[in-house]
Amino acid sequence: MKLSILDYGVIDQGKDARQALKETILLAQRAEELKFHRFWVAEHHNVHAFAISSPEIVMTQLLNQTNHIRIGSGGIMALHYSSYKIAETVKSLLAFHPNRLDLGLGSSLGTKQVTQALHSRHSAEDYGQVLATIKNYLIGNENLPVQPALTDLPQMWLLSTGGETARLAADLGLGYTFGIFPYIDNLPKEKGALAAQSYRQHFVASPIMPQARILLAVFVVIAESQLEAEMMAKSLDIWMLGNHAFNEFHQFPGREQALAYPLSDQQKQVIAKNRHRMVVGTPQEVKKQLDSLVASCQADELLLIPLLPRIEQRLEALALLADVYHM
Repeated sequence: MKLSILDYGVIDQGKDARQALKETILLAQRAEELKFHRFWVAEHHNVHAFAISSPEIVMTQLLNQTNHIRIGSGGIMALHYSSYKIAETVKSLLAFHPNRLDLGLGSSLGTKQVTQALHSRHSAEDYGQVLATIKNYLIGNENLPVQPALTDLPQMWLLSTGGETARLAADLGLGYTFGIFPYIDNLPKEKGALAAQSYRQHFVASPIMPQARILLAVFVVIAESQLEAEMMAKSLDIWMLGNHAFNEFHQFPGREQALAYPLSDQQKQVIAKNRHRMVVGTPQEVKKQLDSLVASCQADELLLIPLLPRIEQRLEALALLADVYHM
């Protein structure tokens, strides 16, 4: 089982965005040392605690400061932008770093304020056509050629939480990334299994992705003891309440802040419900839960998200994962 990492550019307590971006590079370098397969970065706009708004820029730095690990976006929100410009950016990165690029794409438009500020070019109904156009630009099937003119192709992945996008990925011959973390309120295994079945049943091979591939994305909180893992998870618990459009905190909440956070009965219920959206425990327990998810969702690879406070804890999470999977 190949393991990969998705990073959000977490701004920890007492730090700023510049430090967070440097720590993203440090995390990618450590992931490469530990033989993780991919390292992806996300795109978030107007989320105070996350530093990465332009994954393609951060990817340039990551490609320059690592040697062989695959670097990707998880993902670029394609509805905001010109399909042609996305293709040009990808080809430019491939010119310097062939065979190392993953283009993960998502459909989120974010808040109305963000959509207006970005002058977003497309609506949600355009998503399928936008993806097809990006793919066609990359493989040279559009009348307007893309520069630099290269035959190199990225792996192209669709980010998803449901079956509709699974079918879209299959029809276009793209990789499929199923995330149990963003919005699924229940039955992640069952929904993942249905999405995977639809994807594999309808997959049409393409130059971008010759074979069907499913990447399962999961929040992971891992520590040497169950008690320590539960303590670490409290930061993610209060973060995932999502108050004020995830802008309740100007930095990602640390342990002390999480422990002191006053919870209403309703918030406690939300936290308990959210626990199925993450995997929490010792290395052995985490692997057991991940193996079960992989089997249910027919996943080929795991994309793990150590959304934890403090770079030291994120680095330790990578080491524990690498060890329990004998990487």
